[in-house]
Amino acid sequence: MKKLLFTTAFFGLMLATCWFSACQKDTLNSVSPQSYQATGLDNIGTPNADLPVTDRANANSKVFPPTAHPYGKSYAEWTEVWLQQFYTYDCATVPWVHPENTLFYSSGPVYIMAGIQEVGGSVNITIPHGKALLFPMVNVWWNHPCPFPGWNPPAGVPMEDWLTSIVVGDLSNVDVSSLSVTIDGDEVSNLGSYMFVSDLFTATGNPDLINCADPCVTGDPQPTVMGGYYIMLKPLSKGQHTVHYHTEIPAWGAVQDGTYNITVL
Repeated sequence: MKKLLFTTAFFGLMLATCWFSACQKDTLNSVSPQSYQATGLDNIGTPNADLPVTDRANANSKVFPPTAHPYGKSYAEWTEVWLQQFYTYDCATVPWVHPENTLFYSSGPVYIMAGIQEVGGSVNITIPHGKALLFPMVNVWWNHPCPFPGWNPPAGVPMEDWLTSIVVGDLSNVDVSSLSVTIDGDEVSNLGSYMFVSDLFTATGNPDLINCADPCVTGDPQPTVMGGYYIMLKPLSKGQHTVHYHTEIPAWGAVQDGTYNITVL
């Protein structure tokens, strides 16, 4: 079980997690994971003319729409890849603490970035031409088991429904009106539609992460549900690009704000 924000220190994480466990874990909303996932048949070749009018702005033409299946996966499925790759790190390299690893996955057509821990911070990223970039404005994941008293689904409630309800409840704290992503100064619109929640999947984390980032990692496969507000940039043109994101979660007193300075070779 965890509530993980990119700007949250480990001590703050433990407090936030305990708060959520004490106040929320006995509340189960009837939630279907599929109702929170983007669906559709759009692919990487979707022309701008096929997008809604509000998504034809310059910045929106540079991101995959929420209904897309870039490179054969939906956004929700790419969030699973995000966690599985993040989980391979240890405390000496974990991207939240080590900004030199913000670009923490660079293989295949989609490169993956972590958020920036320092509010108002920035990182420099260099990538080859032709690569898409996935990053979260905010994300959370919850799994089982976790060393908190009574951390089990209520009797008769499937694991997936239970974890999904908690992820969705967590994300409901995000001030959607505060969401902001700009690409080279142009703002992406309709960011509220970029919330995704995965199906139940199995994730295996590096057990060292329990000491710095994730109190629930066991080192063994764990049933997990992942959710968040994500953006995937289409391959950018060669040269210099600036991507800025901003998110506020008033209920947690949390702000995430960071800038990626991207060089495309």
